[in-house]
Amino acid sequence: MRAGGAAEAIARRLSELIGARMLVAGDRFPSEKALAEMFGVAPMTVRHSVAVLRAEGLVETRRGYKGGTYVADDVLTRVKELVGLHPYTVEQIEELTAWRQAISGEASARAARRVAEGADADARLRELAAHTHELLPEADAYRTADATFHLCIAELSGSRRLLEAEQGIQDELTRLLSSHPGGAEARSTPGELHDPLTRAILAGDAERAREEFRIHAQATADMCLIFTSDT
Repeated sequence: MRAGGAAEAIARRLSELIGARMLVAGDRFPSEKALAEMFGVAPMTVRHSVAVLRAEGLVETRRGYKGGTYVADDVLTRVKELVGLHPYTVEQIEELTAWRQAISGEASARAARRVAEGADADARLRELAAHTHELLPEADAYRTADATFHLCIAELSGSRRLLEAEQGIQDELTRLLSSHPGGAEARSTPGELHDPLTRAILAGDAERAREEFRIHAQATADMCLIFTSDT
């Protein structure tokens, strides 16, 4: 990363991990030194990055025995407030859905092909799909479970690039869904579509997995478009 934009790039990356629910409320960041080594920059650069996240209300710095930087307890509320400043438009939702179909649809197909070749994913994927059903009434917990499910598929695809792209997609979905007023009933339609997607992947049927993901992604878009101001 170029020095001039390194702090902003690191802040975006850490924010993305929060949005993708890989870092959740109460999680502690590694030390500045560890983050600096991880990103290959000076500790001062990391300090600037964390300051950006702190100014946005996504993290908080605590002093004392358990001092350090933590993901804010009300991080999803803060995400909702930030999205409220620039609400998603119909065009943006449709663009995100097309991006999901390109990236996550391909990840689903590749995951199915790898299962057909002998990759073991049965128990893990079924467990995650079932977990999302259990958490339908709890919006924040469901969002975390849903993101984990899709990240698991991307990981199963065997592609580092698809996994990284999926992290960005889940970050955007967290932002989009944070302002969605629908309850468990609204979430149930896309949530129930995890099952046919899981079955297609575990059957090793790549094209069916791609199609089941397309249906799932469109159901999520339809759910959000109902509540979009410019529909």
